[in-house]
Amino acid sequence: MRADAPVAQPAPPPGDGPALSLDALTRDIIANNPERRFYQQQIDYAGVERQAAGRWADPELVVEFGERRANDRTTGALTGEGRSYAVSVVQPLEFGGRIALRRAIADRQVALARLGLAQFDATLAARARTLGYGLFAADEKAAAARQVAERMRTLARVVVSRDPAGPAPQLEAVALQAGAIAAEQSAAAADADANMQLHELNQLRGAPFSARIRIIRPDMRLPDLPSGAALADSAAAHNFELLSLRAQLEQQGLRVDLARKARIPILGVGPYADQAHSDIRETNYGVRLSTTLPLWNRQAGDVAVEQGRQAQADASLVAAERRIARDVFDTAARYEASRAALARWSADTPERFATAAAEADRHYRLGAIPLTTYTQLQQAYIQAMTALFDTRRQALEALLQLRALNGGEALDR
Repeated sequence: MRADAPVAQPAPPPGDGPALSLDALTRDIIANNPERRFYQQQIDYAGVERQAAGRWADPELVVEFGERRANDRTTGALTGEGRSYAVSVVQPLEFGGRIALRRAIADRQVALARLGLAQFDATLAARARTLGYGLFAADEKAAAARQVAERMRTLARVVVSRDPAGPAPQLEAVALQAGAIAAEQSAAAADADANMQLHELNQLRGAPFSARIRIIRPDMRLPDLPSGAALADSAAAHNFELLSLRAQLEQQGLRVDLARKARIPILGVGPYADQAHSDIRETNYGVRLSTTLPLWNRQAGDVAVEQGRQAQADASLVAAERRIARDVFDTAARYEASRAALARWSADTPERFATAAAEADRHYRLGAIPLTTYTQLQQAYIQAMTALFDTRRQALEALLQLRALNGGEALDR
């Protein structure tokens, strides 16, 4: 082997464009996500609904037209006829706290809209961090695979260029080229994964799909977590879905109360005036009162419907509480399993494998190690990098999922 043979340099990463940290990427996505405007508009619409819920019902205008005939009471003879009309304005007045109940229902709707926005932001932030780390890991794996492929192709050219002394150099060159092909295939798979992460990130931040970004090396630390029971209790108190279901259940209870109050009559009051022209001109005016007579209790059906919905909301809440508690335990177990695997590897594992692969290249050129050892070390470098980044990504995904289940709250002890 020639000691002065050139050493292959790492290929540049496939991504270009601005470099962003995971925090900056998350802020960018939350600020520019096109779908987030929908949740903001829901808050505005719920506010308008709340304002309308506290208002009185619109007054009713009644206009009557007719004919008037007057007859003598003794002879029955027609004494006069003419037109008559009447105008009244009636303002419905509701009692029993129905306006306050409707306002309370609308208040819960505003709270639900704000919960929806908070849940969307937490989910969006978790997805942004997962995709951002996935993009970083894919670029790192692709760079490592390209580095190995370039080493092997360079060595293959060196082996072929030497004076052959039998079939061994040609066979070694073929073996090196085969290893380079396998490494390039790994790099292509990593590039495809990186493009998938990038395209979804661009979709989330409202950017063109072709826009390129790079992720600054993120913080690789994985925190200790409380016990599963403590995590489940925290999720029960902060989970957005549970908070939303509880608000809906409370809102449905108010709807049941409102349906019961519908049996209380609505009083209408307002001025009226009427005029009639026949043998004399007659004008009447005063105050008109009107009300409903709840004789048939038709509201009982509405009450039963609302109570059925309340029972359904209660059952949905119980089922969601059990499902989310199970999800917390499952996700925490996945996180701890991945974290335990990473804890068995030293922090400088990627650097040690990269150094070993470079040393193998140098020693093979010097003839100190056989081809089998060289190729095994290069393949082990790629495999170790893939396993390390994939395991850390699994742990990060589980951690972010736990945070989303906990309403976006930090989980560190």
